[in-house]
Amino acid sequence: MGSYVITVPGTVQRPVEEAARRTLLAVVHGADPEEAGAQVPDLDVLTLDEPEGTFVLRLEVDAPDHSAAGEAALVLARRAFAAAGYEEGAVSIGTPAVTGIDVG
Repeated sequence: MGSYVITVPGTVQRPVEEAARRTLLAVVHGADPEEAGAQVPDLDVLTLDEPEGTFVLRLEVDAPDHSAAGEAALVLARRAFAAAGYEEGAVSIGTPAVTGIDVG
């Protein structure tokens, strides 16, 4: 088992209002990439490009391997957007990428 930092890209069909952002971040709270592997200063869990509607989530998940980590990050991202009021068709989530590993 290891801790993986997974970067999940995607797009949203409508702007992420402040209340939705707070809810989304509350769902992924504790999934802080700074706690896994190499310390990366000032890394935000959520990066938004409002005019384009794109986002990047950086999530820490515990998993037995990188495939399971990517799947866990997708589940967490979908759950976070659903809690923030985004229906399934309102968010397109891209392919997750492993950007950090701590297997210690």
